[in-house]
Amino acid sequence: MVKMKSISEKRVAIIIITYNQKKLLIDCIKSIKENTDYGPYEIFVVDNGSKDGIGRKIHELFPDINVIINEKNFGFGRGNNVGLMVAEKAYNPDYFLILNDDTEIIQKDWLGKSIDFLERDKKTGILGAKLIYADGKVQNAGGFTKGWQITRLSEIRKDDFINVDHVMGAFMLIRKEAIRVTGGFDEIFSPYLLEDTDLCLRAKKKGFAVKSAGGVEVIHHAHKSLSQSRNPNLFFRFKNDILFSWRHLTFTNFIFRTFIYLPAVAIFKKENDESELKIKNFRLRKDFLFNLVYLIRAYIFILLGGRAINLE
Repeated sequence: MVKMKSISEKRVAIIIITYNQKKLLIDCIKSIKENTDYGPYEIFVVDNGSKDGIGRKIHELFPDINVIINEKNFGFGRGNNVGLMVAEKAYNPDYFLILNDDTEIIQKDWLGKSIDFLERDKKTGILGAKLIYADGKVQNAGGFTKGWQITRLSEIRKDDFINVDHVMGAFMLIRKEAIRVTGGFDEIFSPYLLEDTDLCLRAKKKGFAVKSAGGVEVIHHAHKSLSQSRNPNLFFRFKNDILFSWRHLTFTNFIFRTFIYLPAVAIFKKENDESELKIKNFRLRKDFLFNLVYLIRAYIFILLGGRAINLE
């Protein structure tokens, strides 16, 4: 007779991908070690081609941590896939946690509470947390795809474990079986953006639920407002948005999002991230002509059948 593991024996591989973020990464690791009362778990740091030697530094500071050094920056999806593959072979975990290097763990019971829920709810394949800013304001608690929109929750009650369509890649606790049936992140979204949402929706199509845990709070040290100025990153945003929309939206919603919404994003900006999608909340971008060039490049890239892009 095979002996079943107890909840406290469920192994978790924490995958942290990093690129030139030495201080944030060290602070993240310290917060895990100081504020985790659950075991067993192991941390796998993926140095995604950093120029500051962070992989070697982490190995010196934390000899118990597994360090994987990629020769170049593979982007979010492929970099995490490398971590998932190594952790699977080296540790054979029951769960994988995808965790950003700019997060901070602040609750002792965060991991035990999450694993306990997933062990009681076998249908849930991916669990997200309530990501908050340093001032305590909610940043992201998952969200939904509604028509042509990709929405996010800004409020969630402490005791809630609610069904959502997607959670943010800064914190994704994933059941091993969900990784196996989806194959992990799709590297077509390289270098980054929407691969986390895509993974959640593909897991749902395979029969798993995606949920958000209101009682698990994690600080995410991200900018409250991201500028979309003249920047090659905007090309990746457009390229991935088109790919995502084609895969997951109805044809009508795909047409609207790709040829009406994205041009509007290139030309106009909201007053702030919290503003509603109303005309009065939008302003003309000073660099809208450059943004339209990036959008046109994205259209051409997709039409020519482009695949994943290497960063170097």
